Amino acid sequence: MRLVVPLLIFFLVCGKPAWAQGTAKTLKRAEDLRKNLSYAGAIEAYESLLKRPGDLNDRDLLRARLGLAEAYYFTRDNGNAERVYHDALQSLPVLKGDDLNAYKRFAQVLAAVGKYQDSRFFWEKYLEFNESDKRSRQFARLYARPEPLLRNQESYKVEYIGLNSGFPEFSPVYYKDGLVFVSGRTQNRSIKRVFSWDNSNFLDLYYVEDEKLLHKEEPSGAVLGVGGSNTSAYGTAGGRDALGKDYYTPPTSNDAVTIGHTGSEMISGSKGYREAPTVPSVGFSKKINSKYHEGPCVFYDKGNKIIFTRNAPPANSTLWSKIKGEEITRLKLFSAERKGKDWTNIQPLPFNSDAYSCGHPAISEDGRLLFFVSDMPGGFGGTDIYYVVFAHGRWGVPVNAGPRINSAGDELFPFLDRAGNLYYSSDGLPGLGSLDLFVARIDPVTHAVVSPVRNLGAPLNSQYDDFGILTDNERRTGYFSSNRKRGGSDDDIYRFTRTGPLYGCRDLVVLVRDAGDNRVLENVQFRYETGGSEARATTGKQGMAALCLEADQQFMFGFEQEGYESRSVAYSNSLSSDFEPDTLVVALKKAAAVLPGKDSVTVSRKEGRLINKWTVGHTTSFRAVVTDGNGTPLPGVRVRWISRCDGRVEEMMTRSDGTVEFTRDLECDYDLVSVKDGYAVSRDLIEKVVRKTFFGKKITRPVSASLFNSKLYKVGDVIRLENIYYAADDYKLNQAARSELTRLAEVMKKYPDMVIEVKSHTDSRGSALANQLLSDRRAKEVRNFLARFIDKDRIRAMGMGETEPLNKCGDGVQCTESEHARNRRTEFRVLRMEKI
Repeated sequence: MRLVVPLLIFFLVCGKPAWAQGTAKTLKRAEDLRKNLSYAGAIEAYESLLKRPGDLNDRDLLRARLGLAEAYYFTRDNGNAERVYHDALQSLPVLKGDDLNAYKRFAQVLAAVGKYQDSRFFWEKYLEFNESDKRSRQFARLYARPEPLLRNQESYKVEYIGLNSGFPEFSPVYYKDGLVFVSGRTQNRSIKRVFSWDNSNFLDLYYVEDEKLLHKEEPSGAVLGVGGSNTSAYGTAGGRDALGKDYYTPPTSNDAVTIGHTGSEMISGSKGYREAPTVPSVGFSKKINSKYHEGPCVFYDKGNKIIFTRNAPPANSTLWSKIKGEEITRLKLFSAERKGKDWTNIQPLPFNSDAYSCGHPAISEDGRLLFFVSDMPGGFGGTDIYYVVFAHGRWGVPVNAGPRINSAGDELFPFLDRAGNLYYSSDGLPGLGSLDLFVARIDPVTHAVVSPVRNLGAPLNSQYDDFGILTDNERRTGYFSSNRKRGGSDDDIYRFTRTGPLYGCRDLVVLVRDAGDNRVLENVQFRYETGGSEARATTGKQGMAALCLEADQQFMFGFEQEGYESRSVAYSNSLSSDFEPDTLVVALKKAAAVLPGKDSVTVSRKEGRLINKWTVGHTTSFRAVVTDGNGTPLPGVRVRWISRCDGRVEEMMTRSDGTVEFTRDLECDYDLVSVKDGYAVSRDLIEKVVRKTFFGKKITRPVSASLFNSKLYKVGDVIRLENIYYAADDYKLNQAARSELTRLAEVMKKYPDMVIEVKSHTDSRGSALANQLLSDRRAKEVRNFLARFIDKDRIRAMGMGETEPLNKCGDGVQCTESEHARNRRTEFRVLRMEKI
C-alpha cells in the first residue's frame, strides 16, 4: 500500500500533463492538415479532439472549433459548418487577425442554409472590424431584403436531366452533337484515388454522344422526379413536378424568402431516388482521362482542340514527399489536338506553376482569348479569373480580370459565349448563398468589363452552389450545375429554358422636391412611359413613390403639378443595382404668378384641385385644416386669426372636416392660433404674399393651392414616421429619411417643452437578437440626427425589435411582404408637452 499511494499520486500529478501534451500534438496535427488543404483528415482530427472539450483550455478550444468550422466551410459541408461556427461564435468572442474571417465565413454559411437575417447579423459583426469592406456591406444590405433576386423565378423552367448519377456531375460543354461533362462516377479502379479535400472520388470527363437524348420523355410509367415535363434521372413515384417553383419555400420566421426544400416536392436521395443515370454516357478519352483529376474543359477550332484541367503532381515530386504528406498537388491546364479518333500532343500550358493552381478554361470563338481561374499571388481573393491572349503562335502573360470581376472570395468556372458575355461563379459577390452565377460583358478588343456584373437571380441561383453554366448568346436555353439536390459535393447538371425576361424588375424611388426651398412635394401625379406603354403614379406623404421597372430599359417621366412648371426627365436603369433601389430626385420650379391687372392676381386652375382666387384689391380667402398628429381632421377647434399689421383678431371653430376660412390682406403677416382642450396650443406664422422692395415695387410670390395644415399634439400621441428608409448598413439614414426627420425637428422647435420617445420596430423575420440589435441602432441613429437641431435630453430612443407587431405576423406565421412591411416602422410618442 505504501508503494501504491505514491504511484497513484505520481500518475495523478503527471498524467494530466502527458494527456495535455498529447492534446497539443493532436491540435497541431489537425492544424497542419488543414493548412495543407487535407480537410478530410483535419476534420477527423478536430472532431476527435472536441469529443473531450474539457481537456482544452478556452484558447485552444476556440482554435479547435474555428479550425474545424473552416474545414467544413471549405468542403461545402454547410450543415456541420453552421453547427461548429455556432458553438465557436455564439458568445461573440474577441477575435484578432485572420480569425476575424470566421465572422465572415459564418455569415456565408448562414446564407447558404437560407438564414439570411442571421447572416446579415454576422456580416455586420464582421464590418465592425472591417468598416471599409464595401462588398461585405453589400452582403449585409442584400440579406436585409433578398426579394429582388427572387422575383424573376417565373421566367425560367429548370429541369433535372438524366445523365446525373449518385456522384458529382458538373461543368457541361458542347462537343460535336453531344455534351462533355465532369463526373466523379469512376469506380473499380486498381489505383485508389482520393482527393485530400473531402475524400471524394477523382474526377474524369464523360461524353453523352447525342444531346437530344437529354430532351426525350421518360417512357410511360417510369419513376420520375422533379424535372418538369421532360426526362429526369431520379424521382419518386407520383409523376412530374415543375422544378422552377418546387424548391422555394414560403417565408419563415427567420428570413424573408428561404430557398430550400420542402415537403413531398423535396429533391433528396432520402426520398427513394435511384442512383443510376437514365441517359448513357462513356468515358471521353483514355488519353485525356488519367489517374489524376480531370476537370472542366473547353473545345475550339471546330472541336479539334481542347484545353482541360488536371491536378498534376509537382515536378519535384518524390516518394518521400508523398509519405511525409508535404506534397500539394496543384491544378494545371493542358492542351491537346484531335488526330483521327483520339487526342494527341497533350501539353501543359506555359503559365502553369507548382506554386499555384490554374484551371477552369473558357475560350473565345476564335481561340485567341482564354479565361481561366488561378490562385496565383497578386489576386484579389482566394481564386481569381485571369485572361491570356494567344498571339504569334504562343500564349502570352496572364492578366487579372480586375476588381469588377474578382472579389475577396472565390471566382470559379468561367464561360464565354459568342457575344462576349462572360459568365462565372463567385461566393465573394452579393448573392443568394454559396456560389452564385454572374455575368458581365467583355470588350473584345480591350478585354475590359463594359457592363455591370449581374447576378442571374433565382431559379438559376439558389442558396447552394450554382456554377458551370453553358448557354447561348441570349440565355434562352442551356445547362448549369448545382448541388441544390442534397448539398455538399453532390453536384448535378440541370437544363433550363427561359420563357420570360432576362431579369426581374428593378426598384426605383422617385423623390419630388420644390426646387426653391427643397421641401418634398406630396400628391404629385406623374407619368412614365417606355416602349409605347404608359403608367402613372403619385408621390406619397414624403414626396416619394416606389416603383419596380422593367430591367435594362429607357424611361421618360413627365411631371405636372399645380403651381409648378412642367418637367420631363429621362431615366435608364441599365446601370442600376440588382438589389438596391435606385433614386430619382426631381426638383420642380414654381410657376410665375400671372398678373392680369394692377390690383388682381389669378392662379391657374386644374379641375378637382383647390384654388385661390384673388379678385378684390389686396384681399383673398385663406383656408386651413386642423388635424391631430396623425393627420386626422379635428372638429370643434377654436382658431384665432391675428393680423400683424393692425392687431385685428378673428375667431371661428373648425367645421366637421376640420377646416376654417378667413379673409387675409396679401401684404400682411398673420398668426394662426389653434386651441383645443387636451392638446398643446399650436401657433403658426402665415407670411405675406405681396412684398414691397426698397423702391416701392411690389413682388408677388406663388401661393400653394393646398390647404394649410395646422397640427395639434397631445401627451400620449403615437406618430408613425412613414418611409424612413435606411441606407448602407441598414441603420444609417439616407437623405429622404433625413428630410422627414428635419420636419419632425421643426415641430419640436415649435413646441419647446415637447419631450418624445423614438421607438424603432422590425418585423419578426430573422433572429430576435439580430432584430433587437438592428432596432437599437436605428432608434439611436434617429436620436443622434434630431440632436443636431434640438436638445438631446428631449429625445429618448428605444429599439423594440420584433416585440410589438401591428398584426398577426409573428414567428412561424406566413405573411405577405406588405404585411411584414407594416411592422417595420419608426414611431415617436409624445411624453410631455407644455400646459395649456
